[in-house]
Amino acid sequence: MGASAQTWRCGNTYSDQPCEGGRTVKVDDRRSDADRKASEDATRRNEHSAGRLARGRESQEREALSRRNPTTFDAGRFATHAQPLTPAEQAAQARQRKHTAEPRPTSARFNSPSTGDEAPKDTGKKKKKKKPGSEGAG
Repeated sequence: MGASAQTWRCGNTYSDQPCEGGRTVKVDDRRSDADRKASEDATRRNEHSAGRLARGRESQEREALSRRNPTTFDAGRFATHAQPLTPAEQAAQARQRKHTAEPRPTSARFNSPSTGDEAPKDTGKKKKKKKPGSEGAG
């Protein structure tokens, strides 16, 4: 940004455009180039150190798992860099289990002539409906 550019604070955000209720903010960076470079170098050193610490932690976790002698179930669950399944992968596994599982016995009951449980035949006669009020008259 040039020396004449202004920065506006609009709530919790900053902009180079004025906004309603916004106010100007001084953003002069009075550090020297040497100070800026030293700050960037420190940031790089910190990132490198964080990566080294993370790798050390992962190594210790792998070591602890191997000493624990995990079961087959645990080994799959706690494998290094194991990612949780996506919903699509979970659905695919569920479909696979469904197709490879034994079929469940049906709960529907079907009448067949061989068992003597034949359904009653329709004789064509209709039952007469009772007229309301005819039961108690008499």
